[in-house]
Amino acid sequence: MKSIKIVFSLLVFTLAVSAKAAPLLNGLALEKQFNKELYIAAIYSENLSGDSAGLLNSELLRRLEVRVLASSLPARRFRNQWMEGIAINNRGDTLSSQAETMVTFANLFKGRFLRGDQLTIDFAADTGITTVALNGITLGEINDPDFFDTLMRAWVGPVPPSTDFRDGLLAAGNIPSGLLTSFEALEPSSERIAELQLKQISQEEALAAAQEPEKEEVLPKPTLAAVELAPPTMTLTPAAAETIEVIDLVESAAGAETTDQLLQSAGEPRQLAGVDSAEANQLAATDAMESSADTAEMLEEEEEAPLTADMILARQIFHSTLLRHTFSHIRYPKRAQERGQEGSVRLHVVIDSAGDIQEIQTVQDSRYSILNREARAAVERAAPYPSVPTQLGSEGFSFSLPITFNLPD
Repeated sequence: MKSIKIVFSLLVFTLAVSAKAAPLLNGLALEKQFNKELYIAAIYSENLSGDSAGLLNSELLRRLEVRVLASSLPARRFRNQWMEGIAINNRGDTLSSQAETMVTFANLFKGRFLRGDQLTIDFAADTGITTVALNGITLGEINDPDFFDTLMRAWVGPVPPSTDFRDGLLAAGNIPSGLLTSFEALEPSSERIAELQLKQISQEEALAAAQEPEKEEVLPKPTLAAVELAPPTMTLTPAAAETIEVIDLVESAAGAETTDQLLQSAGEPRQLAGVDSAEANQLAATDAMESSADTAEMLEEEEEAPLTADMILARQIFHSTLLRHTFSHIRYPKRAQERGQEGSVRLHVVIDSAGDIQEIQTVQDSRYSILNREARAAVERAAPYPSVPTQLGSEGFSFSLPITFNLPD
């Protein structure tokens, strides 16, 4: 009888450990850009929480997950958006101390994501290791207990991609059934998994070959027969102060170097149901343009110089300078305040080397046109922007600009 009790106790303990190893789904958020659904983001945690402070806890087992909705999503674009969010939502000393790990993280993203791909980022509280995997295939590990929180703040920090995005992730388990169904239905095909496995094997073999010491060539002794050898293979509320404070702290990176010093040290550089034919043609043209842009982006990635810690930090500092410059020109429309209108707008801005605006695109708009107009007007009022440091290239600079209009409670 005693042995049965012992076995039962061990079974209960094993189940408890297994349950602990599976964090709970805290929330989901849909990411859209240019009115196109790109992916669904998720946060898992041992403890459900409705605020970011409850999730930013290095003692908790946690996971960030992305499931791709778009037919094709350049990994470089996805990575750059996340890196911008990291720069906006983390203190300067954090960015400085995490610069090397940022390089490791950024270099994990190559090629493009396809619909159904599942990117997971797991944090093990007992070891402090963050593991990045795509469709169950490990891409890399980062052994820094603070790194996971640095990533998460890009989603749930003071300046998230949008307030709806952050609110969805901070749902404390109260998730809309429709979004959950869509999320659970996104899975990679067996062919896609096999493709990634083969690619990983090839990369590992290439790495192993590169690490092998060169062997002295031994020439064969001449014989009568010749032997042929085979060749070798902004929030406008009291919270605005917090947002601007976060951005100001970027330039104090560890308090050791000035912005100019850091910049100087950086390296160089179909007929659809319910859609008429005209609209279908317009959709097809848009898809073609996006495909062309994706191809150009992948060619740029192939030509891109290897990322360095100095370059990443320099870009983050300049980006924060541009955001602070824009935020000082934003005005909360009085009519919107009187009507209680709130919302988030995200713009994509391109400036030339002198700081003049070349392009303003709306990546994500709010439901209120008055807020959308003010966001664009603020960018126009902010021109010209600070000139682009020569260390970051001579062809200009593009950046994301998230603006959140919130009324005080």
